Amino acid sequence: MSTPDSTPDSTPDPAGPTAGSSRATVLRRFGPLLLAVLAFLVYRAVTYDDGTRDITIGRCVTASEAGDVRTVDCADASSLGTVVFVQRNAFTDEFSVRRLCAQHGSSRAFTSALAQGGTGTVVCVVPGP
Repeated sequence: MSTPDSTPDSTPDPAGPTAGSSRATVLRRFGPLLLAVLAFLVYRAVTYDDGTRDITIGRCVTASEAGDVRTVDCADASSLGTVVFVQRNAFTDEFSVRRLCAQHGSSRAFTSALAQGGTGTVVCVVPGP
């Protein structure tokens, strides 16, 4: 027991410094990991590319076996046609794509969607150069 003139007891208060120090220990241990995960997620959000960044009106395109669309020289034998319209952040369901490309005189379209029936990039193409 302590008296006003003597030194205090050395037993810590259970709700005192130990509760805060254990939280600080956990934060010190997992803080760098959480910061790294957050940095990775921010990096992916900023650098996301759906593969259609270089496709512009007037360029010729081709599609790979995986379904990716890329620009090629119009004289290339693999050219599928000339791009007449590109819309980013558009609805990529079949009805919306057909309607959008029909408004621009195209019956052929390529899409790049983040999710089935979600939004993405629509590329409308007419045959031949």
